[in-house]
Order: sequence, then structure tokens, then C-alpha cells
Amino acid sequence: MDRFLVLFAREPEREAREKGFATAAAAELFSAFASGWLEASAATGARLVVAAPSEDLTAWRRRLPADRDIVWIAQSGRSFGDRLRRVAERATSLGGHSILVGGDVAPDSEAARQAFEALERGADAALSPATDGGVSLIGVSAKDVDLLAALSVGQSHAFATLSSLLTSRCRSIAVVSPAFDVDGRIALRRLLQGAPFSVFRSLARRALHAEPRPSFAPPPFVRPSLLAAPSGLRAPPPAA
Repeated sequence: MDRFLVLFAREPEREAREKGFATAAAAELFSAFASGWLEASAATGARLVVAAPSEDLTAWRRRLPADRDIVWIAQSGRSFGDRLRRVAERATSLGGHSILVGGDVAPDSEAARQAFEALERGADAALSPATDGGVSLIGVSAKDVDLLAALSVGQSHAFATLSSLLTSRCRSIAVVSPAFDVDGRIALRRLLQGAPFSVFRSLARRALHAEPRPSFAPPPFVRPSLLAAPSGLRAPPPAA
């Protein structure tokens, strides 16, 4: 098999938490996305590769069928871009062509098919733009995986940045159908309006109607008598 579809993702519960959703409701949605990409890989004649932080791999193995031929890769690196670059290096070393999608991207077998076919026809890269200016699907050759280190989480101009870097090397770029990603509640509402994703409508509604998790915990109650007392606490150390 010379096609590899790489799901670059945290496990669904962690994905949900970090996007501000109530975990139980949205985790099912992100798990369904992964299952959809597994089916998209079969529909496009590709093998699914799951690339996740090492601590998330056990949870992923529980969510995806044990009888499917899935490649597992542990992410490593100090930044998002560095982890993406390292995963792309591993994927391209498998041979053939590989495309990467995020765990928050709604499965789209047609976008995947277009990307694989463009690379097989000789394009140096295949990219799918996200609606917010990011990039949802990436296919690059081994000679250009180093460019992925320039990307960062939530980068609103990621598509333009990566396109510009590839163009500066005179690479040919195939832009394929936009793939919708869910980076928060507003994006999820947009996905609900799209007919192609009706299969996720019930899960999406449940995720939206659940109470969002607070971004920080409320301060603990402090007895008034302690407010005037000197504190023995030190300021936290500077971030590493």
C-alpha cells in the first residue's frame, strides 16, 4: 500500500477539553471523526496512521477497531510545528504518499482522494484550506517536511504561510476541497449547517447544548481571618 492517511490528534476526551467543550458530549464527536477518517482511508485505498502523544495512544487503541491495520506513531517534539514535522518525516519514510489531517477535522474522503491523486500526478504538495485561514489537510514530500515546523496551534494564516514557503522553493501546489475543522463552538455551529456532515448532526447538537467547561477553576473559599495573615507561599517559578 502506497497511500497513508495520517490522523494527527490527541485522544478525543483531551481534544474536547482543550477546545472548551463538555468532555462527555464532544469526545464522542471527535471519536466519530476518527472513525470517519478510518473509513475514508479504506475508501481511498490508504492505510490509516494515528499520530498522538504517547500518553494518548492507549486511549486511541480502545476507541478504534483492533482488527484494522492501523500504524501507530508517538508524537515527539518541543512545539506543535516540531511534532508535526517529525510525524511527517516518519510518515514519508513509509513510502508512497502521505497526507496529514487533524483530529478536529470532519472526515472528507473526497478531499483525501483529491490530495492523493494530485500528489500521484506529480504535485509537490496538496493543501486543503480551513475556513478560518488555517490548513486542514497537508500533503508534502520528504524534501519539504521541514517547512511544517513553521506552523503553530491556532495559526489563522497557516494556509498562506505554508503556501508561501512552498512557493519560495518553486514547488507546485494542488489546492483541494476545503475540509472543515472544529476548533470551538462557533466552528461547530457552522459544521451543523453543512449538508455533507448530517451524519454528525446529532452528536454536534449534543456537544453544543452541553455546558462548556470553564477555562479556569474558581478560587477556593478563604476564611476572612486568613486574609490579613502573612502568606508563606512563594510566587510560581518562571515558565521553562
